[in-house]
Amino acid sequence: MDDASPTLLLTRPDAQSRGFLAECEARAERRLPAVIAPVMRILDVGDVPDLDLFGSVLVTSSHAVRRLSDSGAMRGHRVFTVGEMTAALARADGADASALGEDIDGFLRRTSELVPPCLYARGRHVRLDLRAELVARGFDCEEAVIYDQVAQPIGRAGRALLAGGAPVVAPLFSARSAELLSASTEIKAPVTALAMSEAVAAAWNGGGDVRVVPEPTSAAMCAAVADYF
Repeated sequence: MDDASPTLLLTRPDAQSRGFLAECEARAERRLPAVIAPVMRILDVGDVPDLDLFGSVLVTSSHAVRRLSDSGAMRGHRVFTVGEMTAALARADGADASALGEDIDGFLRRTSELVPPCLYARGRHVRLDLRAELVARGFDCEEAVIYDQVAQPIGRAGRALLAGGAPVVAPLFSARSAELLSASTEIKAPVTALAMSEAVAAAWNGGGDVRVVPEPTSAAMCAAVADYF
């Protein structure tokens, strides 16, 4: 690989990064040069509420599904998600789950399908206060913070890549990951940041070329990566 060859920089937690890399390589039908350098780790916090008290459980990430699944709480419950992939994960654990949209705005356009009272199970860091939005629309909604997205140093391999002169392709799935990567180290490499949404693009402050994928899905992000390589 010469100095002009791009490298894929994956900054989600390790398991997610490896899964996404496998998805990209399957689409590209070849191995891709990649560095996995997470800028955050996921930690369980708080207690999982009794879901029997709620008509709808709302989740906006796979991390919330995993935490609820680990507790055995999801089976048989009505779950509404952001993103079909998140809904599929919930269904795999026995939930009656459906996606109301591929992003939070799409979700909010279909709130008539919710069955109150609602519980929003979320991470500590979120872009939008979904509970407040629903309460303002007249829904009885509580929330529970069940995991935290804790910042961590990017690591030697990630720092070296961003300090170099070869092109870097950095998929950014959340505003928090965009913010953390921007602040993680001095960025000298020419970076193409592939943002999941306009909000994620706005949170990126690392320079280079910023491109928003056509729709806020893992499949669209994977397609953008494969097309780049």
